Amino acid sequence: MKIIKRDIDSLNVYYMPNKKFKTIDMAFVFTNKFDPKEINERNFLSEILMESTAKYNNQEKLSLACDNLYGLDKTSNYHAVSNMSITTFMARTINDKYVDDSDVFSHSLDLLIEIIFNPKLFKGKIPKKAITELKEQTEELLLSIKQNKNAYTYYQFMNEYTRNNKDTIAIFPEKRYFNEISAETVTNVYNKMINEDDLQIFIAGDFDHEEMDQLIKNKLHFYKSKTPLEYSRVVEFKTEEKINEVIEKESTGQSRVYIGYKLDFPISKQNAATMALFDEIFGGYEKSKLFSNIREKMQLSYYVYSRYNEDNNLFFVNLETNKQNLQKAVEAVNQELKACKSGDISDSLFNQAKINLTKRLENAMDSQTKLLLHNIIETLKMQESFDLENKIKTIEDIRKEDLIALIQNISIDTIYIYTNED
Repeated sequence: MKIIKRDIDSLNVYYMPNKKFKTIDMAFVFTNKFDPKEINERNFLSEILMESTAKYNNQEKLSLACDNLYGLDKTSNYHAVSNMSITTFMARTINDKYVDDSDVFSHSLDLLIEIIFNPKLFKGKIPKKAITELKEQTEELLLSIKQNKNAYTYYQFMNEYTRNNKDTIAIFPEKRYFNEISAETVTNVYNKMINEDDLQIFIAGDFDHEEMDQLIKNKLHFYKSKTPLEYSRVVEFKTEEKINEVIEKESTGQSRVYIGYKLDFPISKQNAATMALFDEIFGGYEKSKLFSNIREKMQLSYYVYSRYNEDNNLFFVNLETNKQNLQKAVEAVNQELKACKSGDISDSLFNQAKINLTKRLENAMDSQTKLLLHNIIETLKMQESFDLENKIKTIEDIRKEDLIALIQNISIDTIYIYTNED
């Protein structure tokens, strides 16, 4: 998808022309340097601001306002990528070309601006009631999560895996600062977002660019753009020489294992593509090395898979087994990685993994929202647009010997085991 950058009163705005869909997607993206002390507040803000505004002071009124705009769909989220804090507010609305009302998009933009810049306040602060409710919901979630073994073990594992990297990797809720959340801290972070974060706007769909320029200029005349911040793209994963092995025992149930790895190579587009391909080969689908050998052939697990997180350059394996096969299963994973490092990857598996990845990328073309999100991340991380053809070519051009060379730099950092008592 072609991306067009506009400078509107020093505000960076990106247009993604697309005549395939009958909607227009827009996103207001606020970025700043990642601060682990703000994880909780920024997560809370992404929910609180979407519930009400000064004008629409409860959820019902705001929902009705969305319904009156042909069912405007609004979403928000917060996450961190490579030392960058990203808070995103998105809306998808019908294109004026397909309805009798010619001002649907203009009113939709008004509503998104209202949500972000005109929140419901009490005595100048984000209401304490909304914050208290979210804190209680989060606490209840943490209590209930232990009943969901998959969610609980993942949360425990990620806290262990990222134990030395809390200054660059966000995990919500951040327990260290959870008790400090208040109307004051949430309001302070909100003010920081509005007054200090760098705002970039992304709009995808079929529209006149000159008219959109003027619309944004008129509606955001009050906003003072900020000097873009410099972010460190190279974030070192800090670890120790000794493997961090954690065993948590429960009275009953199957054993769950997570193995987290250190990836000792620079973060780059080429390395990320190669690592994504290895993830598919190693444990990404039903014909992968782990699934075929550990689950099907050796029958050592009920499920097993691997996951690569490109945003923070993380890689892990997860499996479930019975206690009798626990150590065998862990050793089997180690042997599979060792075999891959020695070059034991068939041409058929290598080529099929490439096909799988390219098909997933092509599927993104079926959703304007997915394309918008891809472009946001590519712009923020690499300062360039999402180029499907180039992405596919990068994957197709990966040589097996280059993949094998890269994975030599994978080593175990953390083994988290959740098992039953003896």
